[in-house]
Amino acid sequence: MMLRRILLALVITALFSGAEFAKGGVSARGAQVDLTPGKFDYYALALSWQPAFCEGHREKKECVSQTEERYDAKNLALHGLWPNKRGDRQHKYAYCGVGKKTKNLDKPDSWCRMPKLKLTDETAENLPIYMPGYASCLQNHEWYKHGTCSGLKANDYFAAACTIDSKIADSSFGKFISNNIGNAVSSDSLLDEFEKDYGAGSRKFINLFCDRADGKALLSEVRIYLKKKLPGNGILNGSFALPDKSERGNCPDSFIIDKAGFSEN
Repeated sequence: MMLRRILLALVITALFSGAEFAKGGVSARGAQVDLTPGKFDYYALALSWQPAFCEGHREKKECVSQTEERYDAKNLALHGLWPNKRGDRQHKYAYCGVGKKTKNLDKPDSWCRMPKLKLTDETAENLPIYMPGYASCLQNHEWYKHGTCSGLKANDYFAAACTIDSKIADSSFGKFISNNIGNAVSSDSLLDEFEKDYGAGSRKFINLFCDRADGKALLSEVRIYLKKKLPGNGILNGSFALPDKSERGNCPDSFIIDKAGFSEN
């Protein structure tokens, strides 16, 4: 009788554990992460400097086809728009409501086999411009891993991200980057330009990330942290959020704005 009770208790525990796991991810410390869409604290808008990205990913379709005239050779391009929870340092808040079959396809060589997204003609035309990784079906990875947690529809999610990217390209910050292609710049000078657009102290809402090529630091990504309610017109004033303390950039005091084309090794 005692053995039957123990076995019954173990079965019940396993069932409840399975239900919880289906609802949320498990952090490295075993804590549950609620995967309800829309239950997050802020967005991380990740913008790629594509020429530097392509230095290390020369085989990617979007890198093979890149030219000096293309939008992403002259402007920050859309990498992703990531809903983040504070304290979720391992970024377990992901794949909200995504089935195992689709999740298993989330690998670079099978992104294009993931379920097709429902986008309007306008968004479908704009997305390959602002997100060059569209050539490798990056949009599928970004939607199923991150966008599903936003609480938005796929079209609204990507349309908002493209609009914001276009406004940043037209800002003093964006033009400073475009005007210094091939040059070394300082972190402070770039962040000063950001503050010209968005006010004194706004540099605390942005992080700069660099890669290295031929022993030189190259700006590779900019992350800007935003409130959950995204601006409809793409203008970011008043839309910033403080990131989690674990979010830190890695650029040195000075780095290069890489130009399109591969450097010689």
